[in-house]
Formats: sequence, structure tokens, C-alpha cells
Amino acid sequence: MALHIQNDDLPGNETSRTFLGRDHGGVPVSFFIQASPNGHGPKPHRHPYAEVFVLHEGSGTFLAGDATIEATGGSVVVVPAGELHGFTASSAGPLRMTCIHTNDEMVTEWASLAAEDDDQHP
Repeated sequence: MALHIQNDDLPGNETSRTFLGRDHGGVPVSFFIQASPNGHGPKPHRHPYAEVFVLHEGSGTFLAGDATIEATGGSVVVVPAGELHGFTASSAGPLRMTCIHTNDEMVTEWASLAAEDDDQHP
């Protein structure tokens, strides 16, 4: 049977809503629906699966491994499994995007920049 889920029925708030596939019949994908204000974004982290950012409106600066990517609405950013990443909204209006986790639940390992520096400088 098909599911119809209203945005307001997903956990979160007007900035971020969360869909976990495991909670909706075992769908093999999870995602955030974002409307991030300028300066908003998660600290660096990684997942054991790929994450795909589909930008609908606005702009953001993405950290992906050693790369810094300036992306705007209408583009897609793909971060491979295990790669350190994060983003910061940089437009005057909200950065509207869908952040797709290729897993039925979200598994996140938060990284401290000091720990990353230690790893790079033995």
C-alpha cells in the first residue's frame, strides 16, 4: 500500500524534517528536508554510505573531503561513503534541499577537526 506523509507529520521543525525509511515500511532510503537559514549547517561528519544533496533553492558551501564546493539550487552534490563532509547555507534566503541517505536509517560519526588534523599530521 502506498504511503502519503505530510511534511508536518515528519519529526523536526521548519528548518529540518526527517524521514527514516525503517519507520515507513522498511524503505531503503532516509532523508532530511532542509530549509537552512544563512550560516546554518552541520559540523563535519561521515556516514558508512553515500549522501546525496539535491539543492532546490538558495546556495551553500559544502565541505567534501579536501574539496570545498559552492553549490546552488538546481544542482546535486554527491559525497561518497566514509568521506568527511558538511555544509553551510550561504544565501540570503533559505537553502532548500533534500539530503538523501542511502540507508533505511541515519548512521553518523561526528568528527572533531582537531582529531582530523591529528590524523593528517602523525
